[in-house]
Amino acid sequence: METKQERFAILNGKSGSKNPSDNHILKTYLEGNGIPCEVTDFPGHAKEIARERSDVNEIIVVGGDGTLHEILSSLRLPFPKIRLVPAGTGNSLARDLGLGSWKMSLDKLAWGKELTIDLMALEIKTEEEFFSCVSASTVCFGFPAKVTQMANRSFKRFRKFCYPIAAALGSFLNTRESYSISYDQFSEKRKSLSGGIINNSKHVANFVAFPDADLTDGKFDVAELDAGYVKQSIHNLSILSKTYFYDPPNRLKAVSSFVKYENPGLLMVDGEVYENVMEFSVKILPRALRVLSLG
Repeated sequence: METKQERFAILNGKSGSKNPSDNHILKTYLEGNGIPCEVTDFPGHAKEIARERSDVNEIIVVGGDGTLHEILSSLRLPFPKIRLVPAGTGNSLARDLGLGSWKMSLDKLAWGKELTIDLMALEIKTEEEFFSCVSASTVCFGFPAKVTQMANRSFKRFRKFCYPIAAALGSFLNTRESYSISYDQFSEKRKSLSGGIINNSKHVANFVAFPDADLTDGKFDVAELDAGYVKQSIHNLSILSKTYFYDPPNRLKAVSSFVKYENPGLLMVDGEVYENVMEFSVKILPRALRVLSLG
C-alpha cells in the first residue's frame, strides 16, 4: 500500500528577494534533507503543481505572498499545513509570523510554533469571468492596487524597495473613484474613495499598515482611503517611519464585505493584480490554515 507523502516543497523560480542562482542552493538543500521540490517556471505554475500534489500533509512554500495565494487558491479545505520560506518581494504573512530572510528561515525549517490562522475567501467578477480565490494577507483596490501594478511592472529590479518607490511615485495617480460597499449585515453605501485595503495581517508588503491586526481573531481589518496626493504622501511617511503620526483612513473590522466598482478597475490579492474587475466579495475563513511561526 502506497503511503501518503508527508512533505513537499514548491519553489518560486522567479520570486523577487533572491537571485536566480539561489534556486539551485534552495533545491539542493531541500532535496538533501529528503524533501521533494519542484521549481515554478511561469505565473500560475505553482497552482498546477499544488493541484497535482494536493494529497500531501505539508507544503513548504519558497516564495512570497503571491506564491502562497496561487497554492491556496488551487486547493480545497481542509488545507495542508504550510511552512513559509519567504523569498518574495513583500512577504506580508511571513513578516507577521516572525520569519526573516529565506536563508534564516531555511536554517530553522525543522522547528517553530504551529499557529492556526484566518484566511479570506474571495469571489471576483471581471468583465471576462467569475472566479474564486483565497488570500492570506492583503486585498486592495484603487490606489494601493495601482501601486502594486507599478511596482511589479517598473520597479521589480529594486526588490524589497520596489513598493516604497512605487508608493512615492504613485501618489500622483491618487484619484477618487465611486464604489458601492457593504460590510457584514449592513446595506450597501455609495462611497467616493481613492481606494481601500482589506487586510488579514499587520503588514501590507514591507509596511506595518495595521499594527493592531490579529491573524487569529476571526475578522479582517479595513482601511478606506480618501486622501489626495499631499495627505497620502504624509500618510505613507508616517507608516515608513513607523510612528503612525498621521492616519487619515476610515478604519474598521468586519467578517465579510462586498465592493462594486462604478467603472471596471484593478484588484490586488496578495501581490497578484487582476484587471477589469467589476465587483468582488470577501469572507473570513476563521482558523483555516496551519502555519509555522517563529514569532
